[in-house]
Amino acid sequence: MTRYLYGDLEPFPASHDVLATLRTFVTCAARCLQLVDEADVLEHSLDAAAQDNLRAFEALSVYFAGLVEVIDERAMRSGAPEIVGPYANRLADTVEKMAEQARAARGNALDASALQVTNDIRGKRDEIRRVLAEWLVSDPLPFTSWALSLELAGTAPQGQAILTHPGEITTAFSLDVGRDASWARPRRVGDVASGMAVQVGYKKAFLRSSLNPDLAVLDDFLIAALELGPDSAELHLRRKLDQPRDSFVIAIDPALVEGVDVRITRFEGRTDDSAPYESADDDVTRLSSLADAARKQCQSLLAHKRRLLWVQLDGHDIFEQQLVPALFARVAQRFAPLATEIERRSPNRSELSLKVEGSDGRREEIYLRKSDLSSLLEHLPAKFRAMFHGLALFGEATASGSIAPPPPASLPAQRESLPPPRPLAKRSE
Repeated sequence: MTRYLYGDLEPFPASHDVLATLRTFVTCAARCLQLVDEADVLEHSLDAAAQDNLRAFEALSVYFAGLVEVIDERAMRSGAPEIVGPYANRLADTVEKMAEQARAARGNALDASALQVTNDIRGKRDEIRRVLAEWLVSDPLPFTSWALSLELAGTAPQGQAILTHPGEITTAFSLDVGRDASWARPRRVGDVASGMAVQVGYKKAFLRSSLNPDLAVLDDFLIAALELGPDSAELHLRRKLDQPRDSFVIAIDPALVEGVDVRITRFEGRTDDSAPYESADDDVTRLSSLADAARKQCQSLLAHKRRLLWVQLDGHDIFEQQLVPALFARVAQRFAPLATEIERRSPNRSELSLKVEGSDGRREEIYLRKSDLSSLLEHLPAKFRAMFHGLALFGEATASGSIAPPPPASLPAQRESLPPPRPLAKRSE
């Protein structure tokens, strides 16, 4: 079994390559924040252009109004205003038309420029979403809970998942259900958990007015749809997937006091709008175990992310609310303690290093040069670079072995793209 160690051979708390995760995070953040900065500059240019256009309109208005005043004044001082007046009016009309044409030309130029800038901003926002989605689909963040929705009755299975991560971060993805062998084909209840014979309500006794328990064996029913949360579930069951409606819907939710509430709604053979049947005792246990088994078997689907749907930070959409920098700041803050400890225990002060120990006792060192990552950030504005100061990436080793502080922040010229980071280097022992 492979395990990770600090550079000084002390046990490392994570069981995966944190340095690779750190590298992909910094690479993604650097590119996205560069695009955010470029988009912000373009948006500010729109505001500046609008102000310039307003000043131009005012200047044109003053200029042409002055010309009309001069024409009127000279006509009155001509000594024969009754003769000169018609020509003065025609000249003033010409000036007014020229003023309208000048304002229209200025407005059209502004509109064309604003449209181009707006399209450029939209293109950068789209690329931010693409780069961020590519990173998040690779599953770089741990999650504390998840919820999942499956639709299995159509021509192709479809699914979505919502992941809750530390730091009040929530992500949602569409799932490529067809890549999971277990869920790419129709699943019966008995495939998930067998022995599901439960009461689904009551039925009238034959030739009597009394009610008898209505029992159903659910094992052969197909799962048409599935909703799973951390402590809730909803299963839609059908005898055949192509039938127009569900036979049963089983809803499992936390009870107000303790335990769970299980409600079964029967649609098959239903002739009234009676309320869902509330399960009790052993049936609650059986159906809860069915939900637990489904939850366990569905967890493998989380590895088959197809597309990012949305990201929220503190309940707010990061794309709609322009919170992409805040997201990276939050993730960097959570990386910081571990990165600082890795740096403290690394033998080379210009690197972050870990040891990988195999089951055969052979150790291999993996490491990141700090300069490889800090170089990705050096062209960002100071306000963005400051997010990463807790990751022990800045500064170089001094003669005494300590880390020199980073130089004062400056605002270098932007560049069009960022170079990809070097692969993680390895040393064998």
